Amino acid sequence: MKNIIVVGAGRFARELLCWLEDSLDPASERIAGLLDDTLPAMPALDADYAYPVLGSISHYQPAPGDALLLAIGAPQAKLRIAEELVARGARFHTLIHPSAIVARTARLGQGAVICPFALLSAGSDVGDFVTINSYSSIGHDAVLGKGCTLSSHVDITGAVRLGAAVMVGSGASVLPRVTVGERATVGAGAVVMR
Repeated sequence: MKNIIVVGAGRFARELLCWLEDSLDPASERIAGLLDDTLPAMPALDADYAYPVLGSISHYQPAPGDALLLAIGAPQAKLRIAEELVARGARFHTLIHPSAIVARTARLGQGAVICPFALLSAGSDVGDFVTINSYSSIGHDAVLGKGCTLSSHVDITGAVRLGAAVMVGSGASVLPRVTVGERATVGAGAVVMR
């Protein structure tokens, strides 16, 4: 049995728990609980989310059967925490919501989160710990560096390159063959032409 542990117990964790519940294989996977360094966890986890907070991220030690899923939106913080957990030997779960469309030639890194109604086209390459929120699309041959976070309704067009830890705000578009450098932030509604 794979024990999926959500890392982070804030507001994004509530969304992630819903998508995780939709995609679990109950014969081989279960949600074991959450980790958070801001204990007690935010009141975002209420009676609708009856999963225990297992302890802090900083004190977590990997156990056989554990698979972590990052519920952290801020790309640089997400990558820092992921690297700390990898150094301790943690393994990660990749979440693909059943309503998402992922081309058979798309590549997904470990710990990626693909939310409802997202689209990953032919030859797209999504790095480790990337989050692609609802209704976002990744065009053919686009490359997303590790730790990127795409908000909802983002349009990454063909042959785009996003460096590591890029944050793209809701409704933004990046036009074909444009490169966005590491740790950049693309504001909501922006159109990146160069």
